[in-house]
Amino acid sequence: MIIFYLLLLSLPFVEHGFFGMAIGPLTMEKLIGAACFLYAITYLPQRREVPRFFASPQSKAFALYVGLAVISYLATAEAFDFVDLIGVFFSQLVFFVTVMILVDSRERLGATVVTVTASVGIVSLYLIREWVGNVGAYGISYRPGFVAGDPNVFSASALLVLPIMLCPIRYAERGWQRLGAMFSLFVTLVAFVLAASRGGMLGLMCMSLWHMHDWRRRMIALVVIAALVGGAFLLPSSPLDRLLKPNESDLESSNIRLQLWTASGLIFQDHPIFGVGLYNFPKYLHQYLPPGVDLEFVVPHNTYLEALVELGLIGLLLFLSVIGFTLLSLHRLRRAAIAAEDAYYTALATGVGSGIVGFAVAVFFLSAKHAKLFWFSVFLSACMAPIMEHSFRQAREKEEKAAPDLEIDTQGATQDELIAASGEAASVEATGAECITAEPTTDGAAAENTKADPPPIRVGNWLSRH
Repeated sequence: MIIFYLLLLSLPFVEHGFFGMAIGPLTMEKLIGAACFLYAITYLPQRREVPRFFASPQSKAFALYVGLAVISYLATAEAFDFVDLIGVFFSQLVFFVTVMILVDSRERLGATVVTVTASVGIVSLYLIREWVGNVGAYGISYRPGFVAGDPNVFSASALLVLPIMLCPIRYAERGWQRLGAMFSLFVTLVAFVLAASRGGMLGLMCMSLWHMHDWRRRMIALVVIAALVGGAFLLPSSPLDRLLKPNESDLESSNIRLQLWTASGLIFQDHPIFGVGLYNFPKYLHQYLPPGVDLEFVVPHNTYLEALVELGLIGLLLFLSVIGFTLLSLHRLRRAAIAAEDAYYTALATGVGSGIVGFAVAVFFLSAKHAKLFWFSVFLSACMAPIMEHSFRQAREKEEKAAPDLEIDTQGATQDELIAASGEAASVEATGAECITAEPTTDGAAAENTKADPPPIRVGNWLSRH
């Protein structure tokens, strides 16, 4: 599993000396992923049950989306590039299978959450160091983000993990894990403010509002928003400052996005069903720009428009289905965890869902359909259901084994007493996890006929079920 955790550490990195090192046509990250896949295949016979790869609706939508993208690429690409196809969609499919096989227990799920928390904390330290090293040359408004792709991509990826970080902070078994998660949360918030992403700030606000399921979380969300807004006011260049007082560069960036979005809408009108094909947006862009306008962009800087233009309406619906089904599945998992009174699974399901909501808002302003942490969150939601079912089943079995075999002593008891005892047994909870000791009701005549009070009637699992 060490190599799998190493793969998880690489998820937020886009440009890194080790993970991005090219070995032939593949990067070190792809080779680590291939090694994890081979390990997962060898581990598969050791699992307690066969993974339900496509039992969840979001995994079905993901498979259809990948299938459509592959068909689109093969049908429209002028020159077949193995790296383009394998390096993106096929690698995501392999990563999905790997996660579904290896994350098969509560312990591994917790270790996975801790590792992803550490990965975002590490990339945040890279961004803080980058800002410190360049602030003297470029001024305090410098926006770090090279190692994570760019500041906007980092902000969207950080939104996916920020609410998940609350789980190891509150429920990690070891103290160093709780301290490490708190440190990761702190440095991630600092790097988030330094990245100064306007879309990221909007995503953070929507994510915090979504996270307000009860009063306690509502207060936490309000405190986080207040702290970020207060910190944003202290810096001359921040997401809030760029929203309220955009400079010349911010206005230019906004105008470019509007032109790209307008051209994307025109392209969609001419290719509404299946789009222009995967990676073909730059080939069509210049045909739909106004005369005299020349934009050298390969993406429309909007994840939903990118899916719409390249894969058509069907592709957009499939991408939205992945998000929608994931949120629906997490909502059901959260309700099941609340019913089982499991605080960890409740917090994790809530955190993963909140992160996806924040990401879904942030990517309205950038193209991030290949964001690795987003797909990891989707895969994590798919493998949580069987893990939770197994955990709840184990808890019930332990409670049933801990409870003694309960039976009713009928000697010396009248029929009325047995009926009364059965009536008391009906009040036992349907779960049958707890045992209730019931005293038989006796009248004066019954008491005279018995030399001593009958022993307590123990009502247990079998009687409460029948």
